Amino acid sequence: MQRACRALSQIPSACPLQRGARPFSQALDEQTLRLCTIAGYAAKGNLTQLAKVWEELPEQEHANAHEIVMQNLLYNGLPKTIMALNAITKVGVKDRIIAEDRSVARPKDYFREQGNAAVKELFGYKQVRLQQRLRLLHPAYGQWVTDFGFGRVRSRPGPSQKVRALCELAALGGQFVPPQFRVAIIMTLTAGATLEEVRAVLDTVTDIWGSEQQAAIDSFWSDLTLRRVAERGWDFEKADEDLLRNNEGLHPQSILKEDWSHLFPPEALSPQNWRHPAISSIRPVIGLSDRTRMLALCATNTAHGNLSGLAQAWTYLDPMDHGAGLEVMLGTVLNTGFHRVHNGLLALHSQGVCRDAIQVDREDAILDGEGFTARGEIVLQQIHREKYHQFREQMERLHPDLWLWIVEFLYGQVTGRTCARLSLADRELASLGCMAGLANGSQLGAHMRGALNCGASPQAVRGILDQCGHAAGRPMQAFVDGYWLSFVRTIPSKELAGAR
Repeated sequence: MQRACRALSQIPSACPLQRGARPFSQALDEQTLRLCTIAGYAAKGNLTQLAKVWEELPEQEHANAHEIVMQNLLYNGLPKTIMALNAITKVGVKDRIIAEDRSVARPKDYFREQGNAAVKELFGYKQVRLQQRLRLLHPAYGQWVTDFGFGRVRSRPGPSQKVRALCELAALGGQFVPPQFRVAIIMTLTAGATLEEVRAVLDTVTDIWGSEQQAAIDSFWSDLTLRRVAERGWDFEKADEDLLRNNEGLHPQSILKEDWSHLFPPEALSPQNWRHPAISSIRPVIGLSDRTRMLALCATNTAHGNLSGLAQAWTYLDPMDHGAGLEVMLGTVLNTGFHRVHNGLLALHSQGVCRDAIQVDREDAILDGEGFTARGEIVLQQIHREKYHQFREQMERLHPDLWLWIVEFLYGQVTGRTCARLSLADRELASLGCMAGLANGSQLGAHMRGALNCGASPQAVRGILDQCGHAAGRPMQAFVDGYWLSFVRTIPSKELAGAR
């Protein structure tokens, strides 16, 4: 094993890409390789290549491959998942797994128990530390990862935890964050994958994400110490007593504290007393406050993984608005998945979060509550209005379980959260800030219309779009501007005064 580790660490980043050219490219069986490729293209949003791979996929593999596309929701959000499901549905889906039957009564904590079991299987003796750390970022976020991420999605029938973990590595190649990537690798090893299989998946990054991402991952791999990991992973049976004892609590250098002392009193946080450069450089909009703009800018930076931009924007928020800011951060789960939100929450805690923004007892009561489906339906009807039933039919056609995830979790538990200082219109404008960087016209238009349906003015929608280039870049700003010109034709001219 030590010889294999040394060989793996010496793989050059400039090796050819063809299968068979690298030392461990044959470690993966053909079916797992196809699933990893599908995961990568779905995560990137490369629908053309995804459709080509799906066309050549044996029909007996459709059910497992469909599960991998559904799992994309966890690390890339709903928009890209819908895009990918639409792409493969057009090609033709011969088989899929329907795992959730509403007619079958389940215990209230069913998905939580499933999630705890999956986390224990994948994280071994790190389970307690991981779940504690997630909770201290935000109680709701921590529970969502366990209940929904691991309990409802990762525990579904079909691909094994090992295959799901390998596919996640292929999908994460485009949002490479070293600490999380290392965790994902060790999780994959703990699930039963070999170092050779992990390296074989990483070798697919160039074909999917490009040579720059491959070079970054190869450099990361060469610096990664894997000998001890390869021998033990996070397996309870292979861990000694010292390892188990040292993983009972948080790491001593963690900025998160078990007594919540990492949260600050309002008087200890001083926001900037001048306007954010991005806000100062664009035209003012009547009825669109700097506060709403900053919340949307936080969402846009989170969606693009721009953590320095997010930290800067956070310093311009009043501490009394930190609760609304955290709500916006949690809401980006809908559009970006869990990994971006995790990084964003960690960046905000590094910057300083007001202790009034997280009310732990209240959060625990909400998480143990019920009625999320009814709440989700109300929120979706407000956003889509007369097109609600059409939207529901479209999602159920893609997959009945996807609709349940949308109505119960994404809009019932996430978007449907109550916050006195954040309206549904504010949430939709923040979602619009996330969507502005995805270059998907139909979904961007749906969120524009949703913001209008929730009470935002056309001028406010245009104002949020004007600032997306600050985080997403000029090409994306040009795309948004072009799409806006076609969208405004659907709005009565009397409503558009000052919005063009």
